[in-house]
Amino acid sequence: MSPLQTSVVLAGAREAHGVITGLRSRRRTVVISLPEAPRQTDPLLAHARLGNFDTEEAFEEWLKSHHPACVIDSSHSFDSEVSLMAHTVCTRCDVPYLRVLRKPWVAASRDRWSVFSSVRDAAESLPDTARVFSNTGWLSLQEYAGFRGQKVFLRQSHEVHGNAPFPFVQLVEGTPPFSQEHEERLFRRLAVTHLLCRNVGGVASMSKLLAARRLDLPVHMVSRSPPPKGAQVVETVAEALAWEANL
Repeated sequence: MSPLQTSVVLAGAREAHGVITGLRSRRRTVVISLPEAPRQTDPLLAHARLGNFDTEEAFEEWLKSHHPACVIDSSHSFDSEVSLMAHTVCTRCDVPYLRVLRKPWVAASRDRWSVFSSVRDAAESLPDTARVFSNTGWLSLQEYAGFRGQKVFLRQSHEVHGNAPFPFVQLVEGTPPFSQEHEERLFRRLAVTHLLCRNVGGVASMSKLLAARRLDLPVHMVSRSPPPKGAQVVETVAEALAWEANL
């Protein structure tokens, strides 16, 4: 691939940073698409296009305007609609597409996991005594409508404008990364009885799971959708950069 050719990176997962840095070190022109503004100041994403595409046609038009040599999809592991749209459009436009998706977490023998297909199902299955800690995000709150427990402690790492839609929701501010000891202290202070989280995988977010294991807390784990059928998938930044180099 010529150094002057354009690579499109769909950002949202931590791996996007490594992919963007690696591509720029090769003097690639990198065009970044991000579903929302980054939570913290990030010069890598300063000039990203913000917001999801409403239709396949809108994404196709945007893609063609940049004449990309490839699309590397490093979006969040739960942005399955973004990945499906990107793969569909790239296939139609004959643009090489790669999904970067880290391995999901796997329960260990000491873990007390129950696995669900959605936040809604996980929330509705909690007992009426539940004081649940969650970091599924502000946009997931409507899925807690059927929650019958006492409290949902929802972690927020950026400022939220407006009130939570349900009285049982209490926002907990915090800026990652969080150590296991921090999470244990927090869970004890809030008298948490359950953890509800999405299976994003990776090391950076495991501290809450390790804390739940240490405190013997039940975990309601939301599984993620599989990658687009037929898409090429890698797990690491190094694999993604090797794929791009071989185009």
